[in-house]
Parts: sequence; C-alpha cells; structure tokens
Amino acid sequence: MPSRFEYERAIRSSELPSLSRLLALTVATWADVRTGRIPDALQPSLTALEDATGMVRASVRKHLDTLEKDGWLKRDRPPVAAARSKKERTKYTIKIPRGAVVPDSDGIELGQEMTDARAGDAPELGHLVTGTRAGDALSSSSSSSSSVQVPSSGTAVALSGRGEVQPLIEAMAARGMTVSWTFQPAEWIELRDAVRRAGVPALVDHAARAWQAAKSQPYSARYFLRGWTGVQAPTAYTGPRAVAGPPSATQEYLADMARIADELRAAEGGGA
Repeated sequence: MPSRFEYERAIRSSELPSLSRLLALTVATWADVRTGRIPDALQPSLTALEDATGMVRASVRKHLDTLEKDGWLKRDRPPVAAARSKKERTKYTIKIPRGAVVPDSDGIELGQEMTDARAGDAPELGHLVTGTRAGDALSSSSSSSSSVQVPSSGTAVALSGRGEVQPLIEAMAARGMTVSWTFQPAEWIELRDAVRRAGVPALVDHAARAWQAAKSQPYSARYFLRGWTGVQAPTAYTGPRAVAGPPSATQEYLADMARIADELRAAEGGGA
C-alpha cells in the first residue's frame, strides 16, 4: 500500500478527469501519512464526500467508479442488511495502479517525521488524533497572548440543540427526503428554534413543497433552512366566529315578514 504522499503525487501526475482527481485527493485526506491506510473510524460516508468536494451524490458515485475501475481505489462494501441495520460504511483503500508515474518528492512534505528540533511533539497530519491530544496541541502551539478552545462533540451538540432536531431528521427521511445535515453551530440553533416555533409537521410539509418545486434534487438540508426560519406556528382553530356589522338586506326582509305575520295573527284574534 502506498504512503499518502506517494499516492497524492501519483494522482497529481495522472491523466484522470479533474473531478476524479479531486475526489481521490479528498479520500486521501483521511489516510495515514505513512501507511496510506484509512482507519475504520475515519472511513468517509458518501455524505462526507459530497460535503468535502461540493459534488452531488450522483457525481461522487460516478467518479468513485472511475477510480476503482482504473485501479486508484479499492472499495469493500458491506452487505445491504448490515449497511441499513448497523450503519456499516464502505471501506476505502488507496492504491497506485501498475505503470502509474510516481514523481519523487520535491522536499519535506507536511506530516513527515522531521529531525529539526523545532518540530517538537507536534501531531503529524493524517494521523488519528484524539480530542484531548488535539486540544493539547492547539494550546501548546498558540502564543501566550492567545488561546484556542475546542469544544468536544458532546458540548457542540448540547450548544446547538441538535437533539431537538432529530425528530425532524427522522421525519424528513420517512417522507423520502434524504439529505445531508451538516450545519455550523449557529445554524443548528436556528433550526432548533424553528422546530420549537413551528413544529416538525409544519417544517416537513414546507420542505416537501420545496422538494417538489426544486429543479434538481436537494442534497443538503441547508437548501430548506432559509424557508424554515420563516415558518410560523400554526394557528389553532377555535370554531366559527360571529359576524359583526349591520344586518343584511335578507335579514331585514325576513324580519319584516315576521312582523307582518305577527300583525295578521293579532288581527285575526281580535276579530274573533
């Protein structure tokens, strides 16, 4: 298996279509710099590849097929049942096909082990780094006059209110609207507020109308966010209301007829 750097140099020198190269280099960002292996915990989903490349899912699938056919990637797909029930992902392995040109390195590449004392204990790009180590590295690399705080994933979820959005995600999927749910923390808060204000059914109905009107199938929930922020709480039905105002001509006519009938009955009674 090639190192990540060998793979990247070979891809840059290949005759692959531009989008195939983009996708290959993107997949390589999850690979270890020395072994080229992508850890199981970092195997990217199709949604992650869409978000990272800006390509639509159909294009991602097409260029993955090209890379596999030409020998640049190997895909180990899980059984359909495991993918659905256990959420198992396809495992990618980077490869360099026989006969491909691998240019020599033109210098020190980021992530390689350096003997320079200035390198210190900085983490190497491409290695699996735990959240604690990442935070320590950022803190140690910052100057004394500034600090960097990296909230954990649990903290980010708590701040964003994603837990309250989960029913919307599930309801959208149940209606056949499967999209990417990649948002910034501030956007998660906007979405949470929309769920609280309008409720899940109203947001799903709004999304369904937008889905039908879209020229091409939306691939990200961001497509609906602006519309969702404008959806208001449904008005509760309180029953028919009395109509105020002057009597209509029909009401006046019926009142006159009732009065004449009363006068006739009174006259008949007096004659008796």
